[in-house]
Amino acid sequence: MDIADSGVQVYLIQMPGRMAMYGYNKLIKLNLLTDTTKKYILAGHSQGAKMAARFVYEHPDLIDKLVLIGTTHPRDISLAGRTLPVLKIYGSHDGVANEANILANRGKLPTTTEFVRIEGGNHAQFGYYGFQLGDNSATISRERQQGETLKYLLGF
Repeated sequence: MDIADSGVQVYLIQMPGRMAMYGYNKLIKLNLLTDTTKKYILAGHSQGAKMAARFVYEHPDLIDKLVLIGTTHPRDISLAGRTLPVLKIYGSHDGVANEANILANRGKLPTTTEFVRIEGGNHAQFGYYGFQLGDNSATISRERQQGETLKYLLGF
């Protein structure tokens, strides 16, 4: 099962050069957030999560919930004063966005942010792009890590 199978309408937006920092405002250019009768959840992984947080920071009235996966961000902005529900998911074996750095930046998120630690998960297994330089080996399968991530996303 994936998110779309659960009845949630999903958009995966291709970023220029696979770099979220160059295209995170495409949400506005593509007119994906114009139906005010819908609730919008913005999610991102790693640098994509950084830019999702940046988008919410710059456009606070467009997004209803924020999901940050495998990231230490936000680091250079603060969402602490926002009432926006935030879910932050990370792996216990993530060598790129390690737990100490993730928790060090929790003061830049709303106090109601829900933190979820996936035991045995690493950075790369949140996606399908192969080995990530600096990452640690996961002790759970990709399917299990992504299944747990999906469970928390759908429960959010």
